This record gives sequence, C-alpha cells and structure tokens, in this order.
Amino acid sequence: MIVTLAGHVDHGKTSLVQCLTGVDTDRLAEEKARGLTIDLGFAYIDEGRLGFVDVPGHHKFIHNMVAGVASQQYALLVIAADDGPMPQSREHLDILQLVGVQAGAIALTKIDRVDTHRLQAVQAEIEQLTAGTFLANAEIFPCCNLERDTTHALLDHLRAQAEQQHSSNAEQPFRMALDRVFSVRGAGVVVTGTIHSGTVAVDQTLTHFPSHTPVRVRGIRAQDQEAPSAGAGSRCALNISGLNLQDIRRGDWLNATAQENYLEIAVQLRVLGDFPRAVKHWTPIHIYHATSHSTGRLALLDEQRLQPGTEDIVHVVCDAPLGVRHGDRLIIRDQSLDVTLGGARVIWAAPEPMRRRRRPNHRAALQACLGDDPEISAAQQLEDTGVLPITAFKQLWNLDRAGMDRLLGKLDGHQHDDNFVSSGFWQAHKTRALEQLNAHTMEQPSSPGLRSNGFAGLPRSLASGVLNELVAEKKMTNQGGIYQLPEQKVELPPALARSWQQLEQALDNLQAPSTGDLAKQWRHPQQNIERDLKELTKRGLVIHVANHRFYLPRRLNELAKVVEEMTSAAPLAVKAFRDQTGVGRNIAIEVLEYFDRRGYTRRQDNERILLRKFDGF
Repeated sequence: MIVTLAGHVDHGKTSLVQCLTGVDTDRLAEEKARGLTIDLGFAYIDEGRLGFVDVPGHHKFIHNMVAGVASQQYALLVIAADDGPMPQSREHLDILQLVGVQAGAIALTKIDRVDTHRLQAVQAEIEQLTAGTFLANAEIFPCCNLERDTTHALLDHLRAQAEQQHSSNAEQPFRMALDRVFSVRGAGVVVTGTIHSGTVAVDQTLTHFPSHTPVRVRGIRAQDQEAPSAGAGSRCALNISGLNLQDIRRGDWLNATAQENYLEIAVQLRVLGDFPRAVKHWTPIHIYHATSHSTGRLALLDEQRLQPGTEDIVHVVCDAPLGVRHGDRLIIRDQSLDVTLGGARVIWAAPEPMRRRRRPNHRAALQACLGDDPEISAAQQLEDTGVLPITAFKQLWNLDRAGMDRLLGKLDGHQHDDNFVSSGFWQAHKTRALEQLNAHTMEQPSSPGLRSNGFAGLPRSLASGVLNELVAEKKMTNQGGIYQLPEQKVELPPALARSWQQLEQALDNLQAPSTGDLAKQWRHPQQNIERDLKELTKRGLVIHVANHRFYLPRRLNELAKVVEEMTSAAPLAVKAFRDQTGVGRNIAIEVLEYFDRRGYTRRQDNERILLRKFDGF
C-alpha cells in the first residue's frame, strides 16, 4: 500500500515519515538547506509492502504535491497541534478528495508543544475541516515526531490497512504516470511512477506517451524490491530501453495499449464551494493530470458562469495534448488567483479542438458518457447516435482488444470498418439511400445515377458499407462508382455508343493504353478520343485515372485487390506492385497515385499503406 502524506508546510510530514521508516525523504540539497520539502520523497518498510510518498506542503510547489497523489493511495493528512488546520491543510484535503482518494487517516503532530485543552480544541477544528469529506470519520492519531513510541498506533493502523487493500484496476491494460527519470550506470534509463491500472512484466513492450515510441522493460523494482512483475497501485521503477534520457520527463506515461493525444476533453467539473467567484466561459486554468501539469481554458456549454459549489459538464481546451482515459481525475486551478478552482472527471475526449461545442444534442451525447460502466455507456451512445467508433471508445475507456470484443458482443448491431453500427441505424440508412436513388431516377431519367457522396445524410464512414450491401442484395448496381437502379440502363447517343464499343475492347486490359497510344493506333485525333472518354466517365463506364489514362472499372478493381492483398503484410513499393501486376512502372505510379487521391492508400516515403478497404469502382 502507498500512503500519501499531505498537509500544510512545516507540519512535520517529513519528520513523521522518518520516524515511521527511518528514511529521510528530503534528498535534494536545496531541501536540506531550506528545511522544507520541494519535490516528492519516497520511503518503504516491511519489504516494500508499505510505502510512503512525502509531498511538498508549500503552496508554491502545489504542482509537485498533485504529482504525488493517485486515487488508489491511502491518505495521511498531517496537521500540527500548535497551528491546527491551515490553508494548505484545506487545499490538500480538497485535492485528495477531487483526485478520488477514498480512504485515509489523520496524524496530529507536535502534541508535545500543546496542553490538553489545546489538543481537544484542535481535534474539534479537524472534525470541522473534514466534515462531508472522505476523512469525516477517519481516526486521528496524536504523535510526537521526536518520540517514536507515540507513532506505534499509527504504524499498526497503516499496516492493517495495507493487509486489506486490493486494486480494482488490475484487469485493465497497464498504465503508469512517470514522476522521475534518471540514468543508472550499467543499466541505462530508469523511470519511476505509480501504476494506475494493469500489470507489467519484464520483457514486456510498452508505448511511451506522448512520443508513441515503443520501449522494452528490462527490469522492475516494485515497492523498492526487485520483482518480475508489478500491479496496479504499486510504486514502480522500470529499467527501459528504446528511449534516451532527454526524451522522457515527468508527466509522461507508459501504456500497454495505444494512447491518443487529446486536445479537447469533456469533464464533469465540480467547483469548490469556497472558490471566491463565479467561473466564466474561457477562464484560463492550470490542469493537473496525474503527474503532468499543463495549461488551457474552460469552455462552458450552456451557462455563461458556474457558481461556487455547483457541478456541470464543461470542456477543457488544452494548450498541450493530454493522455487521459475515461474516469481520470483532473485538478483545475485558476491561473490568475493561483488557487484550486475544482476537480474534474474525464468523460469524453477528442484529438482536435471542436468548432461547435454548443451544437444541439452534444450535451445529451455527453450525458451517456457519465457512468463508470463501459457497456452501459456504449449501449447508450449506440442508442443516441447509432454509431460507436470502436478504436476511439477502446482507447478512451482503456480496454484491450479482448475486452472490446466482449463488449461489442453484447450490443445489437454489427461492425463496419472501425465503427459498430446499431441494426436500426444501419437499416434506416439503407432505406433512405434506396429512396433517394429512386427519387433521383424519377426526377432525372437521363442521369447515369448517383455517386456515393450524392446520397444526402449518409455518413461518409458508413457509405461504402451501406451501398455495397444494397448492391449485394441486387437493389442497386455500381458502375464505375456510380450507383443505379438494377433496371436502369445507360443510354448513349449513337455516335458515343459506337465509340464506346471500340474503346471498351481496347481498354479491357490491366495495362490500359493511353489516349496517345490509341490515337496513333487508330489514327484518330487524340482530343476526340479524350472527349468521348470524358463523356463515358460521366456515365460511370470508365474511370479517369491520370492525364491521358482511363480504365474500365472492373480492371481497376482487379488492381485494387492486388494492392489490398499486398499491403496486408507490409507497406507496398512501386516495384513490387509493378512486378506483381505486370504493368509498366509509369502506369503503376499513375494507378497508385489515383488510389492515394481516393483516400484508399497513403504514400510514406517510397511505399504505400492501406487506409481503408476498397469499396469498388
């Protein structure tokens, strides 16, 4: 169990840890010289089963204090008997509560400096301070840090709590917020932090946030003991390879699963009751998330102000990306007043800032994210919006692939690419698309049909799946990316029909000839051939791939299938594509660049990766 000591400056936190463990946690020269804690200090006893985090008490080092607190820890609020509760006693208690700490005790130090009457008075002050908080009924342990015998009862209590503690986050993927990074001669880079969820083992590969660089775990020390693995709630030191010392800093994360860079976060914000003024829209704030400190602004969704003591859903617009997950706690401090404004619980996040935060139904969608059960939240989102983005949901809720698959198996719908779509939503779009095509055909009988972007209201992410299913059901046909009713035929003017008869035969090849080649072969003006091909393109009979190059849809589909197969294992090089298909190098480049423009592939250096499946031409 990890015990976090909190309290006002000079109330005896460091000396209490030394009395309990024999360890002086003030390790910095400046801390020794000034006689106060500046950064986090750590001590362990009982072979690592009980650990202590000593946090700074001075308000100037509040960012270091927040970095030492995690919701799984046990709180020990330290209050000096001669001073009683002081400003940082209250602020530290607020922060512990806002971070989500749920259990703790109170150490009443310096009892040797006061009489019995003062001791009773300060205990009454403590009861008043903790009323309505998680420490409301916590035990109070009077201590004199100069007399070790007075701390025995406190130590026995902490040991008993350590025996009972268990983590509820052990089955989630591994996450660790980093608070220190250093180099050890002969070992390399070492990072330390508190494990927020999951377990880690030697030789496991993790991902560093924010760089997304993979790192390998070479060694582990959990609770200051060598270990083959470590789990949620533990303080841990990992010896890693894959990153240099200068590439890591406090506030970074190591994760077992991918982590998105979020710049806009929806939170459930609770403004402290003693915050001195109403919170306005676009208030500049300090954001404390685990061990990170950044800045941003509060964006209110409805009201122009939030009153102290109230709670509401708001957006946090970040100046730098945060690696949050659903349910994470943020401490929000007002930049101008330099005091804690309140605490926030993450319910939703987006990689980019939003343009229309106050759009209709957005608040309702966020309401579906308030709970702690991902299955309930996913079902609610599916009911409200019809579509659940799989990867985005999995990352935000810190689920592994197996966990996400189990969740989807309980929902009514089916997967399309990276979306899970409710059955009702899918069927409604199929019906609407067919109705639109029917209406279009009746209104414009001479039109060849509709392209996928011509179906109003059909989400782009679902368009290919909905339309391809209608084609498979023979309720539509697809000619060169133009969707038609099955009975609809393309009527060509006589001259164009004669040209099409000749062109179709000439282009029926994986290596389609250029219009220049056709002009030379037939001794026809090239501009006339291109004019006819462009008319045929409008009717979906051919596809304009590049300058002077046109393809039959079925032949281009063959090439698309080759790309899809070859990119399934590794990125695709032009040479490999050329050799596999037998087309010339210039034609291979033209075809691949066409696929790039259609958003099927993307060039990376001299290779291609597949972005999405081909939906047919």
